[in-house]
Amino acid sequence: MTRATPTDAPAADARTARIRDADRSREAILDAAEGLFASRGYDGVALAEVAAAAGLSRGTPSYFFGAKAGLYAAMLERAFGRREQAVRQACAPVVEWAQRDGDRAALRRALTRMTSDYLGFLIAHPAFVSLVMREGLDGGQRLRETPHESQAMGAMFAAVDRSARRRRLGSFRVGDAVLLLLGLTFAAVANRDTYMARLDLDLGQAVDMRRHVALVVDQLMALILGNAKAQT
Repeated sequence: MTRATPTDAPAADARTARIRDADRSREAILDAAEGLFASRGYDGVALAEVAAAAGLSRGTPSYFFGAKAGLYAAMLERAFGRREQAVRQACAPVVEWAQRDGDRAALRRALTRMTSDYLGFLIAHPAFVSLVMREGLDGGQRLRETPHESQAMGAMFAAVDRSARRRRLGSFRVGDAVLLLLGLTFAAVANRDTYMARLDLDLGQAVDMRRHVALVVDQLMALILGNAKAQT
């Protein structure tokens, strides 16, 4: 076994420090880029502005990510990775219900928790919501070209559908369930200041949040149970 000489230890410590500094700089750049791209869009941001917002030298973003397109892709990939992790955690109670063949009351509770947690994530991450909305306005090409995972919702509803068919509760299209959930959650948060405000609904208020979660769950229960009565 080769032992480190006294002069090796400082060199190793210096390498470790450089790696840590590089990791911190990279994350600072991605944080700054997410905020700027969310507020201004892709065309409204320059790399120099990202560097300034991150508190780094002008050329640092290019050093780590190359051109602006590389930085934007890395930022999107990280944002969707965090979203996917949060969605998997939110969906876990529903997947567990499907695996255990729980009753309808348990399904309603699991869907309620999932919906509340997902709405909570969206409300806590307005930059992510803005990024997705801006991608939609720009045609979504950059998002389609960026590797990102977004499968947790589909996997959850597929597990529920298998359980429902096995128990002869009817069947449903997984895509319909995903569309319904996104339409009543993401769209509601994205339009908090427009049509939600017009309807006098504020998801930042506990009473409105509870009512909206119940609405989402009622619709999901009706879809999932098909012709069976969507009741506990």
